[in-house]
Amino acid sequence: MAKIALDKVSFTYPSADKATLANLSLQIAQGESHALLGASGAGKTTLLNVLSGLLQPSSGQIFFDDIEVSQLSGRQRQVAQVFQFPVLYESLNVADNLAFPLRVQKLTKSKVNARVDYICGELGLDAVRQAKPKSLSLFEKQLVAVGKALVRPDVSLVLLDEPLTAVEPKIKWRLRQTLRKVQAEFGVTMIYVTHDQTEALTFADRVSVLTADGIVQTDTPQAVYQSPAHEFVGHFVGSPGMNFVPADVLSIPGAQRVGFRSEWASLVTRAPLMGVIKRQRVQGTRKGKVYGLVTVQTAFGPIYVRGDLADGGADAALGTAVGVQVDRYVAFANQQKVAESDRL
Repeated sequence: MAKIALDKVSFTYPSADKATLANLSLQIAQGESHALLGASGAGKTTLLNVLSGLLQPSSGQIFFDDIEVSQLSGRQRQVAQVFQFPVLYESLNVADNLAFPLRVQKLTKSKVNARVDYICGELGLDAVRQAKPKSLSLFEKQLVAVGKALVRPDVSLVLLDEPLTAVEPKIKWRLRQTLRKVQAEFGVTMIYVTHDQTEALTFADRVSVLTADGIVQTDTPQAVYQSPAHEFVGHFVGSPGMNFVPADVLSIPGAQRVGFRSEWASLVTRAPLMGVIKRQRVQGTRKGKVYGLVTVQTAFGPIYVRGDLADGGADAALGTAVGVQVDRYVAFANQQKVAESDRL
């Protein structure tokens, strides 16, 4: 498996007025699970195609283990890809689908069989190895597609292009956990492209948040959530996203705006940030207390506060005036993080 480096990579589609990727740099360690997270139109799939060799960058360089590969094909780069919908040979059973890439390489029958046995065992496919794709569930089909990507022992990089899009919600978690387990056990370098923050944050060692202007942050899932480097990251990551208010409302110097997560605030009688309770949404119980999300309408828009609904006045009737006490924040100027604090 390879370490990957992109050095000021740009790509512009023919006749396009603007580059889809511009001066993008990124380093991914050997054996790392990395997620590219962004909204539609951010350039995620374009970047994946540049990495796979389907597209060649307009400028910049791509390195696999310090070897420049920008002009090489995907086969020469030894890249495997898993798509949104499983790509399998319908006339072949599971074992033969897995064996096909190895037979193309003209490996001996014993090596092919040994590798197929290993992949089936690791992915739990032994029971269906003689079945054809039409008889498989979508979960099983996607596992076979993953197996095809992993079966070649010489693969440098596995690219996953929103592989859970077509999977039923109730089994997404199961497949994601299986992918994470397999990635860790195989030590394979994986890049996972998704617009779903849950998939990205629960799968990857590190996450790169991509916008139309490029990568705005690359860090661990915890750091991306707790310490967004850019306002977009605060907005995009989290459910709900960060609350934002002018910095002077909270008397934060050297900043234009202040962001805080719903769980970083509480409701009090009086505070510099005042509003009116507009909605309460129960989300469960915690230590015997009702827990949920309160929407407070302020002069700066709705503010979300998460916590015990019986504390701090949060159980007050709709329309009640309350203060929002901010206990932790991240401060921004020109959309970039300039400071953060655990407590005001």
